[in-house]
Amino acid sequence: MNSPDRIGPFTPGQATLVLILVTLILRVIGAALVGWGTGEAYYLASARQFHLSYFDQPPMSLWTIWATLKLAGTDNLVVVRMPFIVMFAISTWLVFDIVKRIHSPLGGFFAALIVNACVLFSLSIGSWTQPDAPMMLFWLATVRVLLEIFFGKGAQRPFFYWGLAGLFLGLTLLSKYHAIFLVAGTGLFILANSTQRRWLAHRAPWFALIIAFAIFSPVLVWNAQNDWVSFGFQGGRALAESGLRWDGFIRMIWGQLLYMVPWLALPALYVGSRAVAAGPRGQFPCGAEPGAAALFAYIGWPPVIFFTLVALWSDTQFHFHWQAPGYLMLFMLMGAWAANRDGRNVRAWLFGSALATFAILSLLVSHAATGWARTVFPGQWEDPTALQLPWTELGEALDARAAFNQAQLFVAGTNWIDCGYIDTQVSGRAPLACFGGDPRNLEFNFDKQAHRGWDAYIVARTPAPDQVATAYLEMFESVDHIGAVEISRNGLVELDNIQLYYAQGYNGN
Repeated sequence: MNSPDRIGPFTPGQATLVLILVTLILRVIGAALVGWGTGEAYYLASARQFHLSYFDQPPMSLWTIWATLKLAGTDNLVVVRMPFIVMFAISTWLVFDIVKRIHSPLGGFFAALIVNACVLFSLSIGSWTQPDAPMMLFWLATVRVLLEIFFGKGAQRPFFYWGLAGLFLGLTLLSKYHAIFLVAGTGLFILANSTQRRWLAHRAPWFALIIAFAIFSPVLVWNAQNDWVSFGFQGGRALAESGLRWDGFIRMIWGQLLYMVPWLALPALYVGSRAVAAGPRGQFPCGAEPGAAALFAYIGWPPVIFFTLVALWSDTQFHFHWQAPGYLMLFMLMGAWAANRDGRNVRAWLFGSALATFAILSLLVSHAATGWARTVFPGQWEDPTALQLPWTELGEALDARAAFNQAQLFVAGTNWIDCGYIDTQVSGRAPLACFGGDPRNLEFNFDKQAHRGWDAYIVARTPAPDQVATAYLEMFESVDHIGAVEISRNGLVELDNIQLYYAQGYNGN
Protein backbone atom coordinates (compact mmCIF):
# COMPACT_ATOMS: atom_id res chain seq x y z
CA MET A 1 0.00 0.00 0.00
CA ASN A 2 1.38 3.40 -1.00
CA SER A 3 2.13 6.05 1.59
CA PRO A 4 -0.36 8.95 1.48
CA ASP A 5 2.46 11.38 0.72
CA ARG A 6 3.46 9.49 -2.43
CA ILE A 7 2.12 9.80 -5.94
CA GLY A 8 1.67 6.20 -6.96
CA PRO A 9 5.16 4.64 -6.91
CA PHE A 10 6.88 8.04 -6.85
CA THR A 11 7.90 10.50 -4.19
CA PRO A 12 6.52 14.02 -4.82
CA GLY A 13 9.89 15.14 -6.16
CA GLN A 14 10.09 12.21 -8.57
CA ALA A 15 6.49 12.76 -9.62
CA THR A 16 7.27 16.40 -10.37
CA LEU A 17 10.19 15.36 -12.60
CA VAL A 18 7.90 12.94 -14.43
CA LEU A 19 5.34 15.74 -14.83
CA ILE A 20 8.02 18.05 -16.23
CA LEU A 21 9.30 15.43 -18.69
CA VAL A 22 5.85 14.40 -19.94
CA THR A 23 4.60 17.98 -20.35
CA LEU A 24 7.85 19.05 -22.05
CA ILE A 25 7.45 16.29 -24.65
CA LEU A 26 3.81 17.24 -25.21
CA ARG A 27 4.73 20.90 -25.64
CA VAL A 28 7.41 20.09 -28.20
CA ILE A 29 4.84 18.07 -30.15
CA GLY A 30 2.36 20.93 -29.91
CA ALA A 31 5.05 23.42 -30.97
CA ALA A 32 5.62 21.42 -34.13
CA LEU A 33 1.90 21.21 -34.99
CA VAL A 34 0.64 24.73 -34.29
CA GLY A 35 1.82 27.72 -36.32
CA TRP A 36 2.91 31.12 -35.09
CA GLY A 37 0.30 33.04 -33.14
CA THR A 38 -0.33 36.76 -33.63
CA GLY A 39 1.93 37.90 -30.80
CA GLU A 40 4.60 35.30 -31.55
CA ALA A 41 4.90 36.27 -35.21
CA TYR A 42 5.14 39.93 -34.27
CA TYR A 43 7.80 39.24 -31.63
CA LEU A 44 9.76 37.16 -34.14
CA ALA A 45 9.68 40.04 -36.64
CA SER A 46 10.71 42.52 -33.95
CA ALA A 47 13.55 40.33 -32.70
CA ARG A 48 15.28 40.06 -36.07
CA GLN A 49 17.09 43.24 -35.08
CA PHE A 50 18.77 43.70 -31.71
CA HIS A 51 17.71 46.74 -29.67
CA LEU A 52 18.34 47.73 -26.06
CA SER A 53 14.58 47.47 -25.54
CA TYR A 54 11.35 47.39 -27.53
CA PHE A 55 8.08 49.22 -27.99
CA ASP A 56 5.71 46.75 -26.34
CA GLN A 57 7.83 44.98 -23.75
CA PRO A 58 11.20 44.96 -22.04
CA PRO A 59 13.72 43.01 -24.09
CA MET A 60 14.35 39.65 -22.42
CA SER A 61 12.01 37.51 -24.53
CA LEU A 62 13.05 39.25 -27.76
CA TRP A 63 16.73 38.98 -26.86
CA THR A 64 16.10 35.26 -26.36
CA ILE A 65 14.54 34.98 -29.82
CA TRP A 66 17.35 37.07 -31.37
CA ALA A 67 20.03 34.90 -29.74
CA THR A 68 18.25 31.73 -30.87
CA LEU A 69 18.10 33.00 -34.46
CA LYS A 70 21.81 33.85 -34.39
CA LEU A 71 23.00 30.67 -32.68
CA ALA A 72 20.74 28.21 -34.51
CA GLY A 73 20.83 29.96 -37.88
CA THR A 74 17.16 29.20 -38.45
CA ASP A 75 13.73 30.54 -37.56
CA ASN A 76 12.23 27.06 -37.43
CA LEU A 77 9.10 27.08 -35.28
CA VAL A 78 10.20 24.41 -32.78
CA VAL A 79 13.76 25.73 -32.52
CA VAL A 80 12.66 29.26 -31.66
CA ARG A 81 10.03 28.07 -29.20
CA MET A 82 12.36 25.59 -27.47
CA PRO A 83 14.06 28.02 -25.03
CA PHE A 84 10.63 29.15 -23.81
CA ILE A 85 9.46 25.56 -23.34
CA VAL A 86 12.60 24.84 -21.32
CA MET A 87 12.04 28.00 -19.24
CA PHE A 88 8.60 26.75 -18.27
CA ALA A 89 10.00 23.32 -17.36
CA ILE A 90 12.46 25.01 -14.98
CA SER A 91 9.66 27.20 -13.64
CA THR A 92 7.62 24.09 -12.84
CA TRP A 93 10.49 22.75 -10.76
CA LEU A 94 10.80 26.10 -8.97
CA VAL A 95 7.09 25.98 -8.14
CA PHE A 96 7.64 22.56 -6.56
CA ASP A 97 10.74 23.71 -4.68
CA ILE A 98 9.11 26.90 -3.35
CA VAL A 99 6.03 25.16 -1.96
CA LYS A 100 8.18 22.34 -0.60
CA ARG A 101 10.16 25.04 1.25
CA ILE A 102 7.12 26.69 2.85
CA HIS A 103 4.97 23.57 3.36
CA SER A 104 5.76 20.06 2.12
CA PRO A 105 6.97 18.06 -0.93
CA LEU A 106 3.39 16.90 -1.54
CA GLY A 107 2.20 20.52 -1.56
CA GLY A 108 4.99 21.27 -4.01
CA PHE A 109 3.85 18.55 -6.38
CA PHE A 110 0.22 19.63 -6.14
CA ALA A 111 1.25 23.24 -6.91
CA ALA A 112 3.26 22.12 -9.95
CA LEU A 113 0.31 20.04 -11.14
CA ILE A 114 -2.10 22.96 -10.68
CA VAL A 115 0.10 25.33 -12.69
CA ASN A 116 0.34 22.80 -15.52
CA ALA A 117 -3.41 22.13 -15.35
CA CYS A 118 -4.09 25.82 -15.99
CA VAL A 119 -4.79 26.35 -19.71
CA LEU A 120 -3.01 29.72 -19.90
CA PHE A 121 0.15 28.53 -18.18
CA SER A 122 0.26 25.22 -19.96
CA LEU A 123 -0.33 26.51 -23.50
CA SER A 124 0.55 30.15 -23.99
CA ILE A 125 3.19 30.71 -21.30
CA GLY A 126 4.53 27.16 -21.37
CA SER A 127 4.71 26.62 -25.12
CA TRP A 128 4.92 29.89 -27.05
CA THR A 129 7.43 32.71 -27.44
CA GLN A 130 5.76 35.05 -24.98
CA PRO A 131 7.45 37.49 -22.53
CA ASP A 132 5.61 35.73 -19.69
CA ALA A 133 7.92 32.69 -19.85
CA PRO A 134 11.13 34.45 -18.76
CA MET A 135 9.14 36.70 -16.43
CA MET A 136 7.68 33.65 -14.65
CA LEU A 137 11.09 31.99 -14.41
CA PHE A 138 12.87 34.97 -12.85
CA TRP A 139 9.82 35.93 -10.76
CA LEU A 140 9.90 32.49 -9.13
CA ALA A 141 13.66 32.67 -8.67
CA THR A 142 13.23 36.00 -6.87
CA VAL A 143 10.51 34.55 -4.62
CA ARG A 144 12.73 31.57 -3.78
CA VAL A 145 15.51 33.88 -2.59
CA LEU A 146 13.05 36.03 -0.64
CA LEU A 147 11.87 32.94 1.23
CA GLU A 148 15.44 32.27 2.30
CA ILE A 149 15.79 35.86 3.49
CA PHE A 150 12.53 36.05 5.42
CA PHE A 151 12.22 32.47 6.67
CA GLY A 152 15.65 30.85 6.28
CA LYS A 153 19.28 31.64 6.86
CA GLY A 154 19.48 34.42 4.30
CA ALA A 155 19.38 37.08 6.99
CA GLN A 156 22.78 35.84 8.19
CA ARG A 157 24.34 36.95 4.88
CA PRO A 158 22.03 39.84 4.00
CA PHE A 159 24.03 41.51 1.22
CA PHE A 160 24.63 38.23 -0.60
CA TYR A 161 21.00 37.11 -0.50
CA TRP A 162 19.48 40.52 -1.11
CA GLY A 163 21.97 41.02 -3.95
CA LEU A 164 20.86 37.69 -5.44
CA ALA A 165 17.23 38.79 -5.08
CA GLY A 166 18.13 42.05 -6.83
CA LEU A 167 19.75 40.12 -9.68
CA PHE A 168 16.66 37.98 -10.27
CA LEU A 169 14.34 40.96 -9.81
CA GLY A 170 16.32 42.86 -12.44
CA LEU A 171 15.94 39.97 -14.87
CA THR A 172 12.21 39.90 -14.08
CA LEU A 173 12.00 43.62 -14.85
CA LEU A 174 13.87 42.96 -18.11
CA SER A 175 11.17 40.41 -18.95
CA LYS A 176 7.96 42.30 -18.27
CA TYR A 177 6.82 45.45 -16.49
CA HIS A 178 4.64 43.28 -14.25
CA ALA A 179 7.73 42.85 -12.04
CA ILE A 180 6.77 46.07 -10.27
CA PHE A 181 4.05 44.09 -8.48
CA LEU A 182 6.74 41.81 -7.08
CA VAL A 183 8.45 44.86 -5.60
CA ALA A 184 5.19 46.30 -4.28
CA GLY A 185 4.00 43.04 -2.73
CA THR A 186 7.32 42.42 -1.01
CA GLY A 187 7.34 45.96 0.34
CA LEU A 188 3.80 45.53 1.63
CA PHE A 189 4.80 42.32 3.41
CA ILE A 190 7.78 44.02 5.08
CA LEU A 191 5.59 46.90 6.20
CA ALA A 192 2.84 44.64 7.54
CA ASN A 193 5.04 42.11 9.33
CA SER A 194 6.60 43.55 12.49
CA THR A 195 9.36 40.92 12.51
CA GLN A 196 10.45 41.94 8.99
CA ARG A 197 10.10 45.71 9.31
CA ARG A 198 13.75 46.04 10.31
CA TRP A 199 14.69 45.54 6.66
CA LEU A 200 13.45 49.07 5.92
CA ALA A 201 16.40 50.48 7.84
CA HIS A 202 18.89 47.97 6.47
CA ARG A 203 21.05 48.82 3.46
CA ALA A 204 20.79 45.35 1.86
CA PRO A 205 17.24 45.66 0.39
CA TRP A 206 18.12 49.05 -1.07
CA PHE A 207 21.28 47.50 -2.47
CA ALA A 208 19.04 44.90 -4.13
CA LEU A 209 16.92 47.60 -5.73
CA ILE A 210 20.03 49.35 -7.06
CA ILE A 211 21.17 46.09 -8.66
CA ALA A 212 17.70 45.45 -10.11
CA PHE A 213 17.38 48.87 -11.70
CA ALA A 214 20.96 48.74 -12.98
CA ILE A 215 20.03 45.53 -14.82
CA PHE A 216 16.83 47.23 -15.99
CA SER A 217 18.78 50.27 -17.26
CA PRO A 218 18.81 49.25 -20.97
CA VAL A 219 15.03 49.75 -20.94
CA LEU A 220 15.44 53.20 -19.42
CA VAL A 221 18.16 54.18 -21.90
CA TRP A 222 16.16 53.00 -24.92
CA ASN A 223 13.01 54.76 -23.74
CA ALA A 224 14.92 57.98 -23.06
CA GLN A 225 16.21 57.83 -26.63
CA ASN A 226 12.70 57.23 -28.00
CA ASP A 227 10.51 59.71 -26.10
CA TRP A 228 9.56 57.13 -23.43
CA VAL A 229 7.30 55.51 -26.00
CA SER A 230 7.08 52.08 -24.33
CA PHE A 231 6.10 53.51 -20.95
CA GLY A 232 3.61 55.78 -22.66
CA PHE A 233 2.06 52.91 -24.60
CA GLN A 234 1.72 50.55 -21.64
CA GLY A 235 0.69 53.29 -19.21
CA GLY A 236 -1.88 54.60 -21.66
CA ARG A 237 -3.69 51.27 -21.54
CA ALA A 238 -4.59 51.90 -17.90
CA LEU A 239 -5.89 55.44 -18.42
CA ALA A 240 -9.57 56.30 -18.36
CA GLU A 241 -11.28 56.66 -21.71
CA SER A 242 -14.95 57.58 -21.43
CA GLY A 243 -17.17 56.53 -18.54
CA LEU A 244 -17.35 53.19 -16.83
CA ARG A 245 -17.17 50.08 -19.03
CA TRP A 246 -19.21 47.54 -17.08
CA ASP A 247 -19.30 45.20 -20.07
CA GLY A 248 -15.50 45.23 -20.23
CA PHE A 249 -15.27 44.65 -16.49
CA ILE A 250 -17.58 41.63 -16.64
CA ARG A 251 -15.73 40.33 -19.68
CA MET A 252 -12.43 40.64 -17.81
CA ILE A 253 -13.82 38.62 -14.90
CA TRP A 254 -15.15 35.72 -16.94
CA GLY A 255 -12.18 35.89 -19.31
CA GLN A 256 -9.56 35.47 -16.62
CA LEU A 257 -11.56 32.66 -14.98
CA LEU A 258 -11.75 30.90 -18.33
CA TYR A 259 -8.03 31.29 -19.00
CA MET A 260 -7.10 30.11 -15.50
CA VAL A 261 -9.79 27.35 -15.52
CA PRO A 262 -12.76 28.16 -13.24
CA TRP A 263 -12.46 25.08 -11.03
CA LEU A 264 -8.87 26.09 -10.27
CA ALA A 265 -9.16 29.88 -10.30
CA LEU A 266 -12.09 30.17 -7.87
CA PRO A 267 -10.52 27.94 -5.18
CA ALA A 268 -7.25 29.86 -5.64
CA LEU A 269 -9.03 33.15 -4.97
CA TYR A 270 -10.63 31.59 -1.89
CA VAL A 271 -7.28 30.37 -0.60
CA GLY A 272 -5.75 33.78 -1.32
CA SER A 273 -8.49 35.43 0.74
CA ARG A 274 -7.84 33.03 3.63
CA ALA A 275 -4.13 33.91 3.50
CA VAL A 276 -4.91 37.63 3.78
CA ALA A 277 -7.29 36.97 6.68
CA ALA A 278 -4.63 34.95 8.50
CA GLY A 279 -2.49 38.06 8.70
CA PRO A 280 1.19 38.80 8.00
CA ARG A 281 2.43 36.40 10.70
CA GLY A 282 -0.34 33.80 10.51
CA GLN A 283 0.18 30.13 9.76
CA PHE A 284 -2.00 29.26 6.81
CA PRO A 285 -2.45 26.58 5.73
CA CYS A 286 -1.64 24.41 8.71
CA GLY A 287 1.97 23.28 8.59
CA ALA A 288 3.11 26.15 6.40
CA GLU A 289 5.89 28.55 7.31
CA PRO A 290 4.27 31.27 9.48
CA GLY A 291 3.87 34.42 7.42
CA ALA A 292 4.74 32.78 4.08
CA ALA A 293 1.12 32.66 2.95
CA ALA A 294 0.80 36.39 3.59
CA LEU A 295 3.89 37.07 1.45
CA PHE A 296 2.36 35.08 -1.39
CA ALA A 297 -1.01 36.80 -1.00
CA TYR A 298 0.48 40.31 -0.83
CA ILE A 299 2.41 39.65 -4.04
CA GLY A 300 -0.42 37.74 -5.74
CA TRP A 301 -3.51 39.83 -5.10
CA PRO A 302 -2.40 43.27 -6.46
CA PRO A 303 -2.04 42.24 -10.14
CA VAL A 304 -5.32 40.31 -10.00
CA ILE A 305 -7.19 43.25 -8.50
CA PHE A 306 -5.47 45.99 -10.51
CA PHE A 307 -5.88 44.49 -13.96
CA THR A 308 -9.47 43.50 -13.22
CA LEU A 309 -10.39 47.01 -12.08
CA VAL A 310 -8.61 48.64 -15.03
CA ALA A 311 -11.19 47.02 -17.29
CA LEU A 312 -13.81 49.27 -15.66
CA TRP A 313 -12.48 52.37 -17.40
CA SER A 314 -10.11 51.19 -20.13
CA ASP A 315 -10.49 48.92 -23.14
CA THR A 316 -8.37 45.96 -22.10
CA GLN A 317 -9.71 43.97 -25.07
CA PHE A 318 -8.98 40.28 -24.50
CA HIS A 319 -5.84 40.55 -22.38
CA PHE A 320 -7.01 38.06 -19.79
CA HIS A 321 -3.44 36.92 -19.18
CA TRP A 322 -2.40 40.14 -17.42
CA GLN A 323 -3.37 38.66 -14.03
CA ALA A 324 -1.19 35.57 -14.55
CA PRO A 325 1.63 36.41 -12.06
CA GLY A 326 -0.95 36.93 -9.34
CA TYR A 327 -2.63 33.59 -10.00
CA LEU A 328 0.80 31.96 -10.04
CA MET A 329 1.31 32.98 -6.41
CA LEU A 330 -2.20 31.90 -5.42
CA PHE A 331 -1.84 28.55 -7.22
CA MET A 332 1.27 27.82 -5.17
CA LEU A 333 -0.66 28.57 -2.00
CA MET A 334 -3.44 26.32 -3.22
CA GLY A 335 -0.96 23.46 -3.64
CA ALA A 336 -0.09 23.69 0.05
CA TRP A 337 -3.77 24.00 0.96
CA ALA A 338 -4.61 20.89 -1.11
CA ALA A 339 -1.83 18.91 0.59
CA ASN A 340 -3.50 19.58 3.95
CA ARG A 341 -6.70 18.06 2.60
CA ASP A 342 -5.08 15.25 0.66
CA GLY A 343 -7.43 12.41 -0.02
CA ARG A 344 -9.21 10.64 -2.82
CA ASN A 345 -11.43 13.63 -3.67
CA VAL A 346 -8.56 16.12 -3.71
CA ARG A 347 -6.47 13.93 -5.98
CA ALA A 348 -9.44 13.24 -8.24
CA TRP A 349 -10.02 17.01 -8.52
CA LEU A 350 -6.38 17.87 -9.31
CA PHE A 351 -5.61 14.96 -11.63
CA GLY A 352 -9.03 15.36 -13.23
CA SER A 353 -8.24 19.03 -13.85
CA ALA A 354 -4.95 18.09 -15.50
CA LEU A 355 -6.64 15.49 -17.69
CA ALA A 356 -9.40 17.94 -18.63
CA THR A 357 -6.79 20.51 -19.67
CA PHE A 358 -4.93 17.87 -21.65
CA ALA A 359 -8.16 16.91 -23.44
CA ILE A 360 -9.08 20.55 -24.18
CA LEU A 361 -5.62 21.37 -25.50
CA SER A 362 -5.46 18.17 -27.53
CA LEU A 363 -8.70 19.12 -29.27
CA LEU A 364 -7.50 22.68 -29.90
CA VAL A 365 -4.05 21.67 -31.13
CA SER A 366 -5.34 18.90 -33.38
CA HIS A 367 -7.96 21.23 -34.88
CA ALA A 368 -5.39 24.01 -35.35
CA ALA A 369 -3.23 21.53 -37.26
CA THR A 370 -5.94 19.84 -39.35
CA GLY A 371 -9.15 21.87 -39.18
CA TRP A 372 -11.19 18.76 -38.32
CA ALA A 373 -13.86 20.76 -36.47
CA ARG A 374 -14.86 22.44 -39.73
CA THR A 375 -16.05 19.06 -40.96
CA VAL A 376 -17.71 18.03 -37.71
CA PHE A 377 -19.41 21.42 -37.25
CA PRO A 378 -20.04 22.80 -40.75
CA GLY A 379 -21.18 26.35 -41.35
CA GLN A 380 -19.85 29.88 -41.06
CA TRP A 381 -18.32 30.39 -37.63
CA GLU A 382 -15.33 32.35 -36.41
CA ASP A 383 -12.42 30.02 -35.82
CA PRO A 384 -9.89 31.34 -33.28
CA THR A 385 -7.30 28.80 -34.41
CA ALA A 386 -7.18 30.53 -37.80
CA LEU A 387 -4.85 32.98 -36.06
CA GLN A 388 -2.29 30.14 -35.85
CA LEU A 389 -2.31 29.34 -39.57
CA PRO A 390 0.96 29.81 -41.45
CA TRP A 391 0.73 32.13 -44.43
CA THR A 392 2.60 29.60 -46.54
CA GLU A 393 0.73 30.54 -49.71
CA LEU A 394 1.98 34.12 -49.39
CA GLY A 395 5.56 32.93 -49.20
CA GLU A 396 4.98 30.76 -52.26
CA ALA A 397 3.50 33.70 -54.16
CA LEU A 398 6.51 35.88 -53.35
CA ASP A 399 8.91 33.07 -54.25
CA ALA A 400 7.12 32.56 -57.57
CA ARG A 401 7.83 36.20 -58.43
CA ALA A 402 11.50 35.83 -57.36
CA ALA A 403 10.88 38.55 -54.79
CA PHE A 404 13.88 37.58 -52.70
CA ASN A 405 16.32 37.61 -55.61
CA GLN A 406 15.76 41.24 -56.55
CA ALA A 407 18.10 44.02 -55.48
CA GLN A 408 16.70 47.09 -53.73
CA LEU A 409 13.36 45.52 -52.94
CA PHE A 410 11.53 45.24 -49.62
CA VAL A 411 8.27 43.71 -48.44
CA ALA A 412 5.68 45.73 -46.53
CA GLY A 413 2.53 45.18 -44.49
CA THR A 414 -0.05 47.66 -43.31
CA ASN A 415 -0.32 46.92 -39.55
CA TRP A 416 1.69 45.14 -36.86
CA ILE A 417 -0.49 42.02 -36.85
CA ASP A 418 -0.19 41.35 -40.59
CA CYS A 419 3.47 42.29 -40.57
CA GLY A 420 4.19 39.52 -38.09
CA TYR A 421 2.64 36.88 -40.31
CA ILE A 422 4.34 38.36 -43.38
CA ASP A 423 7.70 38.19 -41.61
CA THR A 424 7.35 34.43 -41.05
CA GLN A 425 7.34 34.07 -44.85
CA VAL A 426 9.95 36.69 -45.66
CA SER A 427 12.17 35.03 -43.03
CA GLY A 428 14.82 37.74 -43.10
CA ARG A 429 15.45 37.40 -46.85
CA ALA A 430 14.40 40.99 -47.53
CA PRO A 431 13.84 44.12 -45.43
CA LEU A 432 10.38 44.32 -43.87
CA ALA A 433 8.51 47.60 -43.56
CA CYS A 434 5.37 48.03 -41.52
CA PHE A 435 3.24 50.93 -42.77
CA GLY A 436 -0.06 52.19 -41.42
CA GLY A 437 -0.95 53.90 -38.18
CA ASP A 438 0.08 51.10 -35.80
CA PRO A 439 3.46 49.56 -36.71
CA ARG A 440 4.56 49.33 -33.05
CA ASN A 441 8.10 48.05 -32.68
CA LEU A 442 8.51 47.27 -36.36
CA GLU A 443 8.80 50.98 -37.04
CA PHE A 444 12.24 50.83 -35.40
CA ASN A 445 13.40 47.99 -37.68
CA PHE A 446 13.04 49.90 -40.96
CA ASP A 447 14.97 53.03 -41.97
CA LYS A 448 12.68 54.82 -44.40
CA GLN A 449 15.30 57.15 -45.84
CA ALA A 450 17.77 54.32 -46.44
CA HIS A 451 15.20 52.65 -48.72
CA ARG A 452 14.27 55.63 -50.89
CA GLY A 453 13.96 54.66 -54.54
CA TRP A 454 13.43 50.97 -53.72
CA ASP A 455 10.55 48.88 -55.01
CA ALA A 456 8.28 46.84 -52.74
CA TYR A 457 5.72 44.10 -52.50
CA ILE A 458 2.89 45.33 -50.29
CA VAL A 459 0.62 42.85 -48.50
CA ALA A 460 -2.72 44.01 -47.11
CA ARG A 461 -5.78 42.22 -45.78
CA THR A 462 -8.75 43.99 -47.32
CA PRO A 463 -11.85 43.22 -49.38
CA ALA A 464 -11.29 46.49 -51.31
CA PRO A 465 -7.94 46.16 -53.15
CA ASP A 466 -8.34 49.34 -55.18
CA GLN A 467 -8.54 51.51 -52.08
CA VAL A 468 -5.21 50.22 -50.78
CA ALA A 469 -3.53 50.83 -54.12
CA THR A 470 -4.82 54.40 -54.18
CA ALA A 471 -3.76 55.06 -50.58
CA TYR A 472 -0.16 54.02 -51.16
CA LEU A 473 0.28 56.08 -54.33
CA GLU A 474 1.37 58.88 -52.00
CA MET A 475 4.42 56.79 -51.04
CA PHE A 476 5.34 55.27 -54.41
CA GLU A 477 5.54 56.29 -58.05
CA SER A 478 3.19 53.45 -58.95
CA VAL A 479 1.22 50.73 -57.17
CA ASP A 480 -0.22 47.78 -59.09
CA HIS A 481 -2.56 45.16 -57.67
CA ILE A 482 -1.26 41.69 -58.49
CA GLY A 483 -4.03 39.57 -57.02
CA ALA A 484 -5.32 37.89 -53.89
CA VAL A 485 -3.70 35.12 -51.89
CA GLU A 486 -5.80 32.45 -50.20
CA ILE A 487 -4.68 30.72 -47.00
CA SER A 488 -6.00 27.17 -46.75
CA ARG A 489 -6.00 24.33 -44.24
CA ASN A 490 -6.63 20.81 -45.45
CA GLY A 491 -8.01 22.13 -48.71
CA LEU A 492 -10.45 24.54 -47.03
CA VAL A 493 -9.90 28.26 -47.56
CA GLU A 494 -9.66 30.06 -44.18
CA LEU A 495 -8.44 33.50 -45.32
CA ASP A 496 -9.24 34.89 -48.75
CA ASN A 497 -8.73 38.64 -48.52
CA ILE A 498 -4.93 38.91 -48.52
CA GLN A 499 -4.07 41.27 -51.37
CA LEU A 500 -0.65 41.52 -53.00
CA TYR A 501 0.69 44.66 -54.73
CA TYR A 502 3.85 45.60 -56.55
CA ALA A 503 4.97 49.18 -55.89
CA GLN A 504 7.81 51.04 -57.58
CA GLY A 505 9.84 54.04 -56.49
CA TYR A 506 9.44 54.43 -52.72
CA ASN A 507 9.81 58.09 -51.74
CA GLY A 508 10.77 57.51 -48.11
CA ASN A 509 7.60 58.96 -46.53
